Amino acid sequence: MKKIIFILLLFLATPIVKGQITDRFTYMTTIGTGISMDTPSTTPFAWQVAGHYKLSERFSAGIGTGLSFYEKALIPLFADARFQLTKPRRFVPYLQCGIGYAFAPDEDANGGFFFHPSVGVQYKMRGKTTLLLSIGYEIQNLKRLKKYESSHYAAEFREKLHHNSISIKLGVML
Repeated sequence: MKKIIFILLLFLATPIVKGQITDRFTYMTTIGTGISMDTPSTTPFAWQVAGHYKLSERFSAGIGTGLSFYEKALIPLFADARFQLTKPRRFVPYLQCGIGYAFAPDEDANGGFFFHPSVGVQYKMRGKTTLLLSIGYEIQNLKRLKKYESSHYAAEFREKLHHNSISIKLGVML
């Protein structure tokens, strides 16, 4: 499974050859953080890449992956849908939603459900480059193994975590 995730990350992060680019395909990368809504809180950091296929002038769908850091590193793999609220121009508001599963590369953790709806605005630069700014709500579930040792005893237990955060992301779309 780790090999499949690595190949997918490599595919999405590899520069695109000019001959393969069409107007129907877009690629984006974003970085972001969030405001945790949980107690105890953990400030997340996320980097994501996604490829979309335009189904119409304003609607596209695709897949994405990346890295998310909470207590443990996670690798989300998700389906993504994007809808532009107006016809294409310099500034365009949009809705986006990613849903999938996040895998944990650490032995002491298991990934879980991933869901991220957001609203944003895109700003068209020269050529095919577009800047992205979005605000959303991210749900990330995971299970981890906790260990506690003292001079008197040792304990080990599984902990289920449900991270909910308001996310803020910046990105570039090509």
